[in-house]
Amino acid sequence: MRRGCTEKCRVFLLRAGVQSSLHDEESDKALSIYMEGLSEANNMYLTSELKYRTDLAVWAEKQTILSNGGNILEGFSAGSAELFELAIPCLLENPKSQLPECKTYIDTLYLPQQERYEEAVESLHKSEISSEYSDRLQMLTALLAVALFMLGITSVIRKEKLKFAIMLGTIFIATFSIFILLRVPIVSVSW
Repeated sequence: MRRGCTEKCRVFLLRAGVQSSLHDEESDKALSIYMEGLSEANNMYLTSELKYRTDLAVWAEKQTILSNGGNILEGFSAGSAELFELAIPCLLENPKSQLPECKTYIDTLYLPQQERYEEAVESLHKSEISSEYSDRLQMLTALLAVALFMLGITSVIRKEKLKFAIMLGTIFIATFSIFILLRVPIVSVSW
């Protein structure tokens, strides 16, 4: 019985160790995606802010030209493509409006950054979950190693009651560990 239990403990010990490293790898990948996404979202935000600040000055200039009866589509302006495509029609519709009131312009400028940020945060959540699984599996690896050690020391113990108690403890630790191990999702390796 001890030999069969020892082999099963070894198999589960190996499985727990391998799965722990695979979950850890998944966690690292998701964390990298989070950091990359956060950096992209930050860059997108800075670009949007730069465009918005420049477009505010152009908007004010175009608003003044429009109020003086001039043609706002003539001449050169330093505004962004979004300003001319989405905001200028808003200005033509309502000459007294302000740039932030042009919803399509604001959404085009800032929503992609927000979406990228939310994707990054989702990857962070995945990283935390995989890391938690990895930690749990590392603990199980240690518990299964203890169970194997306990089985190993029974070979030198002469008292049957003590052997039985140690084996019972080993079975309890192994059963508990295997139960927890089976509740952790399996990560497969793709080549």
